[in-house]
Amino acid sequence: MTPESPHPVQAAESPAAGMGRRQVCRGAALIGLAATSLGLPAAGSAQAAPSAPPGGRTPIPPLDVQAVARLRYGTDADWYASNIPFVDLPDHTIQDTYYYRWEAFKKHLRSTADGMLITEFLPSVSWEGANSTISAAVGHHIHEARWLRDRTFVEDTLAWWLGGGGNLRQYTSWIAEAVWADYEVSGDSRVPLSHAAALEADLAAWDPHYDEDMGLYWIAPVNDATEFTTSGLDVGDGWAGEAFRPTLNSYLFAGHLAVGRMAALAGDTERAAAHTDRAEQLRSRVQEKLWSTRFQHFTDRFGPQYPDRGADFVSGPELAGFVPWYFGLPDAGFDVAWKSLTDPAAFAGSHGLRTVLPTSPYYLVQHRTPGSSPGECEWNGPSWPFQTSQVLTAMARLLDERPHSLVDPGDYVGLLHQYAAQQRKNRRPYVAENLDPDTGDWIADFPDRSEHYNHSTFADLVLSGLLGVRPSAGDTLRVRPLVPPAWDHFAVQNVSYHGRDLSIVYDRDGTHYRLGVRGLCVWVDGRLVASERPLSGVTVDLRAAAVPRPVPLANRAFNHKGEGFPQATASSSDEGIAPQAAVDGRVWFDRTPVNRWVSAPDGARTVEFTVTAAAPVTVDRARIHYYDEGPDSGIRTPAGHRLQYADGDRWHDIRPRPGSDRTPAPNTATTLRFTPVTSQRFRLVLTASKGNRVALSDLELLGPRGPVSG
Repeated sequence: MTPESPHPVQAAESPAAGMGRRQVCRGAALIGLAATSLGLPAAGSAQAAPSAPPGGRTPIPPLDVQAVARLRYGTDADWYASNIPFVDLPDHTIQDTYYYRWEAFKKHLRSTADGMLITEFLPSVSWEGANSTISAAVGHHIHEARWLRDRTFVEDTLAWWLGGGGNLRQYTSWIAEAVWADYEVSGDSRVPLSHAAALEADLAAWDPHYDEDMGLYWIAPVNDATEFTTSGLDVGDGWAGEAFRPTLNSYLFAGHLAVGRMAALAGDTERAAAHTDRAEQLRSRVQEKLWSTRFQHFTDRFGPQYPDRGADFVSGPELAGFVPWYFGLPDAGFDVAWKSLTDPAAFAGSHGLRTVLPTSPYYLVQHRTPGSSPGECEWNGPSWPFQTSQVLTAMARLLDERPHSLVDPGDYVGLLHQYAAQQRKNRRPYVAENLDPDTGDWIADFPDRSEHYNHSTFADLVLSGLLGVRPSAGDTLRVRPLVPPAWDHFAVQNVSYHGRDLSIVYDRDGTHYRLGVRGLCVWVDGRLVASERPLSGVTVDLRAAAVPRPVPLANRAFNHKGEGFPQATASSSDEGIAPQAAVDGRVWFDRTPVNRWVSAPDGARTVEFTVTAAAPVTVDRARIHYYDEGPDSGIRTPAGHRLQYADGDRWHDIRPRPGSDRTPAPNTATTLRFTPVTSQRFRLVLTASKGNRVALSDLELLGPRGPVSG
């Protein structure tokens, strides 16, 4: 969050270990230990009884989720308590970054006419597609969102990309693998089966990039979402440089494996075998053709566009050469490459992983050359969270599948800590586009563009890597933490896995949480199913339960470009802040970047905010996100509100159903549900509190959704 945020997350330097305790028995489960060092009620205090999580779920030890959510997220706590896994870690930097990254991720959940979509940039950029979407990081987005309890965000995003709405091949991605990875967490086979045909078509659409002689696919680095790579700089200014890359070929290897598994899931053994065979062919070709014995690394080779170079290797290795391990592609004989990852003379910068070696003639050349480019989208040295996430995911998989002496869990934790620590600005959690791996200074960090950049993962690295929740499609749960031996405790709870409530606690000798158990312990649906297990891991039987299916909704107020309809108007507006800002589907409550409509400072106690659609629309609920800057700011939550619809020239109040939030709430969603209403015009009638103005971050008018608009 920015320093001006009304509800900042805890700074990295604040203490977060040393949890207090209390014990409440409910059947076999002990409930609700909150951390005194997190500012929660001490054991035995009048406020110590834990509140039940939203949805009536049984609390599971040791964290009071609601209390931690209130501390971390203020008035927006309920959304997080209902959705994210909560962790307690001895490493405060990793922990604070974990909670910050969920807050940043939530800012990128955009309510559109095509559902809740996940964006890369907060504001619009010139190269985005429809609904402000960009395909480059969709694999990261799904890997992160799969841990949210509300399935809306994953399912709407997949329906968008695989239903023809977005330009999926604007950039490369590993969406097929991500769909399967999501299934491994949710256990809901309906999702991969419903998208298998579209994913198969996407794989086939890459055929024009296939070279028969090499048996591999080529791509221009800019279409691989990387500019100024070694191949591009070897041949010119960094924008061309078509090459056979480890990235694209690994993505397609993983895509064929995933689609083959989907075919097997559907009982189509012939199709499953065909895709598996295609994946194995790619595995063989990547290992045969893209492994450089000189660099001891998977390395780009020039594409057929450069016949004079004869498919030679480019002039140096890149961090992208670790991507094949993300998908389990390389055989063990290639693991020697990992020696360079932790070598300070190679990829290991003091503040982050370098994208090329510091000995490269291209290393940070634009950034360090006066009068050169502004240091924007350059992959010739800067540390990119995008690729750091890929490499850490790859390392976690390698350590899980075949631990060896080249890298160990200590390396993983050290790099994860470094990655967490680099996500800071003005000593507060923050992520932008890329940074200098030798100084830690952000390079690509542009106002009204780079803030809270959603181009990488972090929660997934903590959950599936550090804490070892290794998802699978079978009826088992495997936990294999990568935490260092020095850690005497950790906890993760509020995890939805295969439709079950999961909690994992490690307490070396039982004295930290005092739950009456020690070692590695697992609770499923509030029942202790494993205890006193070593840190080396545990596997428990776990049969999947039904997963709630989200309701497909369209935001009928959405207009992210401010052109045409729906059109937002207001009875008054502050100078330079148009009503259209409150119907762009974006929700956050920071002072900057500005994302709100504010009424004029004219002293009016009644303010109207109206949305006019191009034609009548049907809605049955609304989410209203009031922005409140706090006491003495002059911008406060309204004292009252009414939602109305127009019937001709007459306005009628909409009567909320029981269970709606009847009172406007600050800096969170105020939700109204009502009998379906069809109209072309809707308005909020707001009553300002005395001496204050009112402000909206966003108004969602929600109703049934059809196919994606494209």
